[in-house]
Amino acid sequence: MRRDPRRRNAGGSPGYPACRGAAGAGRGRPAGTGAVTASLTGLRVLILRSARPGDPLAARLTDRGAEVHSFPLLAIESRSALDAGRSAAVANADGWIFISRHAVRHGLAQLAAAGLVPTRVPIFAVGAATAAALREDWGISARHPSEANTEGLLKLPELQAVQGQTLVIFRGVGGRDALRAGLRERGASVHYCEVYRRVPERRWEPALAAALAAPGPVLLVAHSGEVLRALSQLLERADGSMPRPVCLVPGERVADTARGLGFEPVIAASALAAKMEQAVCHWYTPERFRT
Repeated sequence: MRRDPRRRNAGGSPGYPACRGAAGAGRGRPAGTGAVTASLTGLRVLILRSARPGDPLAARLTDRGAEVHSFPLLAIESRSALDAGRSAAVANADGWIFISRHAVRHGLAQLAAAGLVPTRVPIFAVGAATAAALREDWGISARHPSEANTEGLLKLPELQAVQGQTLVIFRGVGGRDALRAGLRERGASVHYCEVYRRVPERRWEPALAAALAAPGPVLLVAHSGEVLRALSQLLERADGSMPRPVCLVPGERVADTARGLGFEPVIAASALAAKMEQAVCHWYTPERFRT
């Protein structure tokens, strides 16, 4: 019997430790100060991506007493295998850059099928979570910035003097062009290897709509602008009968998208589970929902 991907283990236990670290986040802006909630009991968290075994964010929030569900609004589809032209570009590259964990999963599977891994090519990841996927799934060490975004990658010392180099960016279909543009300005030849795409997954929409209509505090987790746009379209199909919920997002770029679509963002410092947890703990205070 197939497990329902929406439901996580709910509940928790008393005696939650306080969130640690000053680099937390808050309502509408990153926040490193202020009261921190130890228990998230009473809060429903709706993660807008597929349930993953051992998801650290879901586990952390559940341990604090939150009721956590997964409603994937987008499905990830792998694209066709590397053709001869792309294989040649990848094989002759001076560096590979992975901009998401999905890029790691689908890109390296295609590279392995083409006989292009293991490799001695320098490898870069957009952030710690993507670097962890490379290390844990493939045993590959990747250089990554502390600032998990395009701007952070462009600050890496190894990507400054790239005149005459060929670099390959592994990513999904679409997205920003800032990384390629920045590297090209430095004289690099840059190729995209778009190894997956996101497609609408509408079968969970009725259940998500019901969850949003239920009483009590609720927080949605949207890891990308694409997810926020899919959520906005869902609410528009509901003819405006549902209010726009508060959304936990990783970083200012996704927060800007949230604001543009009418959502109030709770901004985490990054997509790492610990940073997302800190943001929830700063936001979910008893005073906010006291009636």
